[in-house]
Amino acid sequence: MQWLFTHIGLLLARLISRLPFRILLLLADILYFILNRIYAYRKTVIDLNLMHAFPDKKSEELWFIRQNFYRHLADIVAETIQSISISEKKLKAHIQLHHESYEVLRKYERSGQHIFVVLGHYGNWEWASLLAGLETKLPSYALYAPQSNKTFEQFLLKNRSRFGCQPVSMLHMKTLYQQLQKQPSLVAFVADQTPVDTDNAYWTNFLHIQTPFHKGFEVLARKTDAIVLYASIRKINRGFYELKFTTITEHAAQEAEYAIAEKYVRLLEKDILYRPEYWLWSHRRWKRAGIQY
Repeated sequence: MQWLFTHIGLLLARLISRLPFRILLLLADILYFILNRIYAYRKTVIDLNLMHAFPDKKSEELWFIRQNFYRHLADIVAETIQSISISEKKLKAHIQLHHESYEVLRKYERSGQHIFVVLGHYGNWEWASLLAGLETKLPSYALYAPQSNKTFEQFLLKNRSRFGCQPVSMLHMKTLYQQLQKQPSLVAFVADQTPVDTDNAYWTNFLHIQTPFHKGFEVLARKTDAIVLYASIRKINRGFYELKFTTITEHAAQEAEYAIAEKYVRLLEKDILYRPEYWLWSHRRWKRAGIQY
């Protein structure tokens, strides 16, 4: 039965993805109304996350962030559906690489080293991953978390690889390492997911909370002496984003243990503090850090 419902849902998503973007934004407005007035999606999770992350903010300020988050989440759903059939030209019109970051990427491509791009669930990370396959001349990979619904996972893999960026499961880091032995590559990591094995995670203070982070990207970066870039995704307008790189290190092998992960956390935290509504507050980010959802 799950297989049938998944296929019906994906078929509808494919049809909707071909609608004009202005119609998709109208559907996002309807979804926002539903999330805001009819079904408050994961409201308890969002409110608990916001209260712990911003202990000094008043309830009115937290309410304002939640409302804006719902607005952004509705846009993300519409934009993700659009990505099913979006063209290269349209994608580049909706999410652009900052001109200085374009030059940085070209320079590092000539270095002969691997380039690791780390980002968070901020802005539109799906479009950023799609853009990776278009903006680099190197073979490109994107790490992803396996899904319990395998039909949906196969759909995601096909969609995310449309423009040349090859998805790799987080469970197959050894396979990725073997691939990286062959030639310089670009690898994208959405690195703010909650690790299952917290004993082997990197713990640090993040938004006033002791938080575990995956350290696999840092371990692999140091092992391959990669260049590590942080990708900041700024929302310019509804449906439009700018991607900007900040260099974390040009030689990961020379960095002390956890130095790369710590720099990544601080950069992500800075983006969240700047515009908190663009982060994914609806996931149970601190479920293994003591918050009872």
